[in-house]
Amino acid sequence: MLGRWSAAVQLRTCHCLPCLRSRANETTRQATTRATTRATGSPRRRRALTSHISAAYYSAIASAAVAVDSGCNELHGVTGAMNGLARLMEESNARDLAKVVESSLPYVPFSDPLSRRLVLNYICRLEPDFLRVLETRRKLRYREVRRLRALLRLPWNTTMPEIRKSTLARCEEVMTAEDKGGSILHREPRDKEEMAQVSKTINNLVDRLLAEAWWVSEIEAPGAHPALYSPDSVSTMIRLLRSDGYPSYTHPDADAKEAAKQRARLNEVNLQILLDWVPPFRERYVGKMCFNFLVCGVPPGIQNYNLLILGFSLLGESNLAQAVVDSFLESSLRPTEATYLCLLHHYRLKQDLPGFIGILRRLFGYDPRGINLERLTADSPEQARSLRAWAAGRENVAVLERGKTYVERALLTQNVAEAVMEGLIDFELLREAAKLLAVCLHAGYSVSRDVLWRLFHACLTASDTEAAKIIIRGLLDNIDHATSMLLGPKPIGHSLVRQLRHLLNIWQATSRFDRSRTHDILELQQPGNPEQRRAAGHAKLKHLATAIWIRETYHHSSMMGWWLRRVQRTLSEDKPLSERLDMAAWVLNLATERPARQMAKSELIQRVARLAWLTRQVAAADLRIQHAETHLCNLLARQTPRKLRAHAQFNPAMPIKARIGMALPFGVPGSWEYKAAMCFEWSKEIDMQLKTAILEAMPQDLALGLWQTRNDSGDIRLGRIVAYFEQYLANLKSQVHGEARKRAWARLLKRLPRVSRMAFWRRSQQHATSEAAPAPATAASG
Repeated sequence: MLGRWSAAVQLRTCHCLPCLRSRANETTRQATTRATTRATGSPRRRRALTSHISAAYYSAIASAAVAVDSGCNELHGVTGAMNGLARLMEESNARDLAKVVESSLPYVPFSDPLSRRLVLNYICRLEPDFLRVLETRRKLRYREVRRLRALLRLPWNTTMPEIRKSTLARCEEVMTAEDKGGSILHREPRDKEEMAQVSKTINNLVDRLLAEAWWVSEIEAPGAHPALYSPDSVSTMIRLLRSDGYPSYTHPDADAKEAAKQRARLNEVNLQILLDWVPPFRERYVGKMCFNFLVCGVPPGIQNYNLLILGFSLLGESNLAQAVVDSFLESSLRPTEATYLCLLHHYRLKQDLPGFIGILRRLFGYDPRGINLERLTADSPEQARSLRAWAAGRENVAVLERGKTYVERALLTQNVAEAVMEGLIDFELLREAAKLLAVCLHAGYSVSRDVLWRLFHACLTASDTEAAKIIIRGLLDNIDHATSMLLGPKPIGHSLVRQLRHLLNIWQATSRFDRSRTHDILELQQPGNPEQRRAAGHAKLKHLATAIWIRETYHHSSMMGWWLRRVQRTLSEDKPLSERLDMAAWVLNLATERPARQMAKSELIQRVARLAWLTRQVAAADLRIQHAETHLCNLLARQTPRKLRAHAQFNPAMPIKARIGMALPFGVPGSWEYKAAMCFEWSKEIDMQLKTAILEAMPQDLALGLWQTRNDSGDIRLGRIVAYFEQYLANLKSQVHGEARKRAWARLLKRLPRVSRMAFWRRSQQHATSEAAPAPATAASG
């Protein structure tokens, strides 16, 4: 068997004379030889036929010769196969990774490692307007990427990855563990007033659920069910139940074990209702849940709220889930980790991005209302000092409203971080999700494989180069954890390794290799001189690329073992030897072509990312050029008097050369435009002196009131000042005598300036007088 395998491998790899003759004979065969597949029967081209090997084998048997290869030939065949395999792996695995290692360090965002506070502060402070802008940008970028993929005929990664249920299953596990373990820290009512408030909250929740269920059913099937307050409606039955004195809760501290049993029983009954859920009859099922809430002996706990939020969200009843969420936020129940997960998954499944960001703000202390953990306010300086001392030693306390409000934050556990990442991926905030992944790696969390797969796959689908750079940067900053992910006892799957390799290639292909910027990129946090820091950055990059290459090599070795076992099974079948050898050669062709296809895919992904990146760079450069042109035209327009400015100077459709040519002569001394501009400047100075004189001649209180009416530029129009002064003189005329008016006019004439530039007016008058003077003199003499 080994001899047959050796002969088949030599056909592809050996360069000895018999093999060369076999190849020469093979090339002379007609190219029309066809084979058919077993499944479809469609023709398929045979790339390597070995009928000459079978003919030689049968001829050897017929002549009774010993057709047994010698040990040297066996060793030669195995060595040739191993060399070919090594060469194949080198060509398919090390080519692109070697480029990454040998090149200089590309530019990546964030020169310092990302911290939890920085990332959460950035995510939680996203405003709704900015989110809408981000959504528009994402749509444009994804549209451009799809166009490039269609242009290059890429059949993969055409749609964003679908939602997986790993984080939802983890949420259910956390809920079950909290319910069975009894580790929930309840916040029970302390007096009768708080107990009455709890009953009021439950009644409001029941009314809200019934109303929401009725409206949703009415929208889906108008008139197919009773009215909301008809005698035979569910709301009427609940109202009759309340008339009997329900809810009538006892304090949970009276019998803690019995209270826990009743709340567990309430969850069991409600869970069965959710399992039997039928959307057209939602009003009936909601009525059963409300009945259970009212007849329970103790107030519902936080675990009962968690079940309803997650159950309604999984069923797609977002309105009912939102009613439970609002009731929880208005109550005094203390949340648990399962509550955080339920809230995040509710807004994620609801596709409510503002609500998702809003709940993050409340979770991590960026909203003064908090998440019902602990909220303290300072009403006096003494309370402020005591609260400041209380919060000094606590990392999970946020200080808001200038030190007046202290809110306890939720802990960023691994489950919460994965739920947040899943939501950011669903909302296509891939860069924010990549930043949060870097925080998780720094904290040592073993992020779920499904979350990693969705993040990597989404980055490749959208060709988001910035997100890819942030992911690689996070891995390089936490190279020990990244190595454990790749080569540890529980490594990530091969698909993730392949996607990580694509991300690394995209990072290398879409970066500007500017050596003047490499000193402040990856090695800032490393001690030593710039050369040592640069060497440390290259060492990390080489370490990551080597780990990826090891995983790729191991996978190729495993796949080759699988192909060899398949060839062995093929050769051991009870068929003619020629068919078995042909099948073995076909299997070997597939084994050799697979790495080439993967390499082609990697190169095409790099090209798509490169094209998308260059397109964005060109668009950004065009936008910067337009801004520079606008700024230049505005600067030149300021040198032109307002009354002489042309609207064409601000027309973007007009060439920039013509726009500059229209405004440039006003700044060239000696030109007529410059002289006209100087006349307008003199007019401005005269107007300013007149304004100052009139304001100083007016009473101080009137001048101060007039000064408060100035425009945005801090100026007051001359006509407005003259109108105020005329009004002042009119009022003065009715109050004082003529002498007082004379004194006012004398004070105004005294304040008027003697402008030297007005001399040309006098010269022009004298010149006109001298030209008109001879005519009267001649007439007199006559």
